[in-house]
Amino acid sequence: MQVDKGSLLLSLVMYSLLGFLILIPVTFVLYESITWQGSITIDHYQRFLATPYLRECLLNSLWVAAACALFSSLIGVPMAYFLVRFDLPARSLLTSLATLPLIMPPFVGALSFKFLFGRHGTFNLLLMDYLGLKEPLNLIYGLHGVVLITSLHLYPLVMLNVMNSLSKIDPALEEAAANMGGKGLHVFRTVTFPLMMPGFAAGALLVFTWAFTDLGTPMIIGSPAFNLLAPQAFFAIRELYEDVIRLGVVMCVIMVSVSLVALAGMRKYVSLKQYAVAGVTSKARAKRMRPLVRDLAFSFCVIVVAISLLPHAGVFMGAFGRVWSFTPFPEGFTLDNFRYVLIDAPIYLSNSLRYSGVATALGMALGAVLAYVLVRKTFPSKDLLDGIAMLPFALPGIVLATGYLRAFRNPLPILNLDMLSTWLVIPLALTARKLPYTLRSSYATLQQIHVSLEEASMNLGATRIRTFLKITLPLMSFGLLAGGTLGFISSITELSCSWLLSLPGMGWEPMTVGIMIYSQTGIFGQSAAMGAILIAIVGIGIAITNKLVGARVGAAFGG
Repeated sequence: MQVDKGSLLLSLVMYSLLGFLILIPVTFVLYESITWQGSITIDHYQRFLATPYLRECLLNSLWVAAACALFSSLIGVPMAYFLVRFDLPARSLLTSLATLPLIMPPFVGALSFKFLFGRHGTFNLLLMDYLGLKEPLNLIYGLHGVVLITSLHLYPLVMLNVMNSLSKIDPALEEAAANMGGKGLHVFRTVTFPLMMPGFAAGALLVFTWAFTDLGTPMIIGSPAFNLLAPQAFFAIRELYEDVIRLGVVMCVIMVSVSLVALAGMRKYVSLKQYAVAGVTSKARAKRMRPLVRDLAFSFCVIVVAISLLPHAGVFMGAFGRVWSFTPFPEGFTLDNFRYVLIDAPIYLSNSLRYSGVATALGMALGAVLAYVLVRKTFPSKDLLDGIAMLPFALPGIVLATGYLRAFRNPLPILNLDMLSTWLVIPLALTARKLPYTLRSSYATLQQIHVSLEEASMNLGATRIRTFLKITLPLMSFGLLAGGTLGFISSITELSCSWLLSLPGMGWEPMTVGIMIYSQTGIFGQSAAMGAILIAIVGIGIAITNKLVGARVGAAFGG
């Protein structure tokens, strides 16, 4: 392998940047989990395992993640099968509506569920008013509430991945099984389901990983949903006592380990079971069913979509509601909540736009150059560089933020810069967290650009840098903008990184943290208004992405 000096230098620059943004923080988390006062030790892990409550939190997190994967699959797999295989009325509309839950940040959905299904929410008050119920039902407060809210939010991940697998399976295979005497469920179990297993496994494991590391939903629901690993890690990291902080670091390592195992299993399993049949068209996939079967499938899809969109309705009612307390619905409507968020106290929105804008610009610049290095350059350990850049995909936000807090406690050498005393630490963490979006979109686009276009420019006397800026970068623009848009909407809905890195009293809190602050102090109208603004921003971002490259909405939320 011949390596020119320019490629080697550029790769070293990329290694240095990724080392600073990703490797150093992650290494500090791992290092501090096994050291104490400079000595190697496993005492922190022993203290974790010796604490019954923390063991319970770990088991609860695993149970919640598995339950969310199960219930998301029970919803997402039938939805995908009905929407792909059956000629349902308004099939395209149902598919679009079924993906809308992903547009709402999960903790905003949890806030809406408190409006609708809390102890004094709409549902309980209607039951007490009209059915004479004496005591409100506990529908969401507890681990079952976390499972319910998360499953309704994440089932589109299973649905979209299964739909993608089903679209590659020729219905003739199922018809052949039916012609040999196979019945409906038997054909699905023995033919269809094994063939769509790659998509199902990918979606279910993504749900498992997301649910296992989710911080926002249990924090909105409150106790007893706090007895999960992510909230306990958050509380421990914010403590003043070093021994408690080290327990939080151990919990971060456990979350990373489980996430990596799940994602590695997904990659291994899916790579072993890739089945595809060429030439399958959308019309060929859809088949007419008996009226009763079609009506039942259509009713199932409509009911799922209606229930999963209830949080959107709750957020917007709360955002426009004048007073919504101990009444089934708001007592009148007003724009005062939006006026407060946008005019009277715009710091949350301005912080969100500033952090996401800076993170997106840095991510697009780094992603474009990194994609160019990986596609066009030849140097040793190229796969390692790609792996480091994609590592944040498997890192929970709370882990990366903890790494920044622990790695940059002291001023940086030479520069004498205290990173934790400036708000720039937040967009830097978001840049690292969302880099996979811009990298993968730029990488895919660059692979479709023939190298001869760049060679022709250089043959005419242009330098490599000028060729990149004038030829390569414009040709990458649509893919880069799509990745940047996905990175922006993911950054603006990020909670754990921003919450941990926002120093109290500095005025650094973005809207996601503002929602948590207002909801925990009982000011639901303004927190709902911020949630509605976030939903609108994410919806616009998804529309822009679809316009640019036709990306699926689920791609924005894969990690």
